[in-house]
Amino acid sequence: MDTPSTPVALAAIVHAGKGSADALLLEFIQALRAQHYRVYGLVQGPAIQKGDHSLRTVQDLDKGTLYPITQNLGTESSACRLDIGALLHASEVLRQALDSHADLVIVNRFGIMEADGQGFNDEILALIDKGYPVLTVVSHTYLPAWRAFTGGLAVELEPEHQALWNWFESSRQAA
Repeated sequence: MDTPSTPVALAAIVHAGKGSADALLLEFIQALRAQHYRVYGLVQGPAIQKGDHSLRTVQDLDKGTLYPITQNLGTESSACRLDIGALLHASEVLRQALDSHADLVIVNRFGIMEADGQGFNDEILALIDKGYPVLTVVSHTYLPAWRAFTGGLAVELEPEHQALWNWFESSRQAA
């Protein structure tokens, strides 16, 4: 990431375990929307049960559409179940946010795909390049990759309501 000429409104909620920041993020989004802020992007969605297995999803905050992002590789498989094609399909939501006049864009995770230089990285860069505040979630596991990706320019937030509000207000003042 090149050093920008203006402050970057990019932050990650740093959490310790799977799903531990999801409820906080959804509550924050609801509170922002209650104050008429425009929040777009993707959040972790509910699992979809398909026969004897479940698929993880991401959900479009604007339309509510669910995008299954994992695939069934069988019960004996230990390979990564993320479906790259499905992630590409879901990334359209983030590309549409580029024209949304959003007050905040949510990217559900900076996870294994993003840590490997794939996933939603291009969309994150495009959003911040266009000046949108971007908020994501990152686990301690991927924190070193997050720091490398952002060049240390992103804010790392504790999973607390006040930390989210403080960052959001400061990102709005910087715009």
